[in-house]
Amino acid sequence: MPSNNHSGRISPSSIQEKLIHGVGAASGLVDAVVGVLAFCALTGMLVIITLQIVFRVFFQALPWSEELSRYLLVWTTFLGATMAYRRGIHIAVTFLVDSLPALLRRLVRIIAVLASLIFFGTAMFYAVRYMQLQSFQVTASLRLPMPYVYAVMPVAFGVMILHGLHALLLELFPEHRPSAVDVTIRHQPNPVHPPADPSAPVVNRTSGSCRGCGD
Repeated sequence: MPSNNHSGRISPSSIQEKLIHGVGAASGLVDAVVGVLAFCALTGMLVIITLQIVFRVFFQALPWSEELSRYLLVWTTFLGATMAYRRGIHIAVTFLVDSLPALLRRLVRIIAVLASLIFFGTAMFYAVRYMQLQSFQVTASLRLPMPYVYAVMPVAFGVMILHGLHALLLELFPEHRPSAVDVTIRHQPNPVHPPADPSAPVVNRTSGSCRGCGD
């Protein structure tokens, strides 16, 4: 008769942990690549703008410099947006959510991530459509195909979908959240470290303010 030993089965908890780890690893790898691309785009834009100023003052103006710097700014903006989303540092007003009970606060965060994923998916769809509509257009000075310029839009939204999925998994399965993770969907306040002496005032290390100090 076959054995009833189920020790060889993979537990759902193990599957969840591997899924979160895999998506998190992919999110981190893509974020690292995006960081390099954003740095190169920003550096290239600064170099081109500097050359544009120098050539306009001392030599003949470069006709392509303004166009290329503008497109590099677009790429830097979209790539930087993905990095900010992964770290939860987009501008946000969170005092209302922070005042909610823990369970309700977590539910609001899950809904926020789901809404973000729907928006990213919709924006990615229309960005691809827009690229297709511009497939026969070229830039004025460099004569580059316009899809090369607009390609950053679906790429950026796709990257943010990946980051959003990781954030969603961390909220759905908080028991598998790593001890130190840099993926958040909102601003996380820095902890206030109490002093060794309980009678001493508590100092907030982030702002330098002191609770309990005399005015």
